[in-house]
Amino acid sequence: MNNYKFKFWHYGLILTLCAAGLITYNLEASDKSYFLGGEATHGHHQLELACTTCHGDGFAGEAFIQQACVGCHSEELEDANDSHPRTKFLDPRNANLLKQLDARQCVACHTEHKPEITHDMGVTLASDFCVHCHSDIAENRPNHAEFTFDSCASAGCHNYHDNRYLHEEFLAARIGASDLVANGQLPVRNLVARWKQANPQRHSLSRNDADMTFPGVPEDTSAGIIQQWATSTHAQTDTNCSGCHVDEKMTFTSAEIVELCGSCHVDQRENFTQGKHGLRLSPATPETFRKITGAMTPAEAVIPMKETSGKPLSCTSCHYAHETDTRYAAVEACLGCHNDEHSLAYRSSAHFKAWQADSETGVSCANCHMPRETHGDRVVINHNQNHNLRPNEKMLPVCLNCHGVEFSVSALADEQLLENNFSQSVTNRHDTFRLIRERITKKTSSK
Repeated sequence: MNNYKFKFWHYGLILTLCAAGLITYNLEASDKSYFLGGEATHGHHQLELACTTCHGDGFAGEAFIQQACVGCHSEELEDANDSHPRTKFLDPRNANLLKQLDARQCVACHTEHKPEITHDMGVTLASDFCVHCHSDIAENRPNHAEFTFDSCASAGCHNYHDNRYLHEEFLAARIGASDLVANGQLPVRNLVARWKQANPQRHSLSRNDADMTFPGVPEDTSAGIIQQWATSTHAQTDTNCSGCHVDEKMTFTSAEIVELCGSCHVDQRENFTQGKHGLRLSPATPETFRKITGAMTPAEAVIPMKETSGKPLSCTSCHYAHETDTRYAAVEACLGCHNDEHSLAYRSSAHFKAWQADSETGVSCANCHMPRETHGDRVVINHNQNHNLRPNEKMLPVCLNCHGVEFSVSALADEQLLENNFSQSVTNRHDTFRLIRERITKKTSSK
């Protein structure tokens, strides 16, 4: 019997079949990693395999990509009163500017899958991109002649989209305030008090009011669960066991937990799924993608995390399942996962000491990154931990509860202070306020 001899084209056929099989697997199994041109930015890396979210089916083109960007970020840009809206560049008077930089398209500045040229804020242009349109700034503002164009977007100066807290009028109205505001404190939470006021006929529940048992759970463990619930906010607001354990269901996926909690805590669910902790569970992401990937795990983060933090994130990652311990959620839950220099330095900061003395008026991780917001007579916790993170001047409304604006902007602009979690004094005052004082003096003297 003769041995079969492979010919050169046979090897080519085998390689072609293998490649076709690999491509088919990536397409059919929704594992699109083979097609990635590079890593996605810090804001999108969780969704980098949900290609159709940005590209559509079959890569729909620039118009679809632009709409995808606006579809996710329009609310945030509207809230920020976007200083460079797309409409500005549709004005014929600005047509000449588009020859330098087509700012009508988000991808002109934010090009994904280019980690080798991606800078802070997910920008893929050189840091002096402002020069494309503002090369004559020194003519209009002579006191800017000393600044280089790669410093325009430095903290405390300008941000392309969000300048709410850097407008000269906003800063000038608050200039001269003391570094530490007398009797300054964060808004006081009032959720439970408002609920009790609105529901005077309802009463707090005790462990004797528990309306179900836990089949298959040891008796002492079951008793411990009931005791935790009895001292929780849920028991205080007349929410019994069966309110969550519908049909005595005992185990839940991260997605089910977020959906269940969100049936009552609607605002919190919306915020949570807008931030990186819950982004994969957002209704805006494709359902097929949500089912395949599930919730984010700390191990998938692009910043340092502790090796012991590996479970998918949900509401109970910070709040426990039965014991709504907000003190734990505000610090220990954060430090249980985060292992970056800023987080590790928190326990050495003045903020931590103030929080230890009084967790209601002190400053925790959550107080800064999930701030208390006043909406009418409600004080609401914003559970989107990225809402005021980038650019970091978005943290100003939190800082101004206790600090003057000059102190706050100078602190937020100091990269070393940010790294050590403000464990040292603010020594370098920001040039922004020198320029504002010069403008005030000039206006006063010209009257």
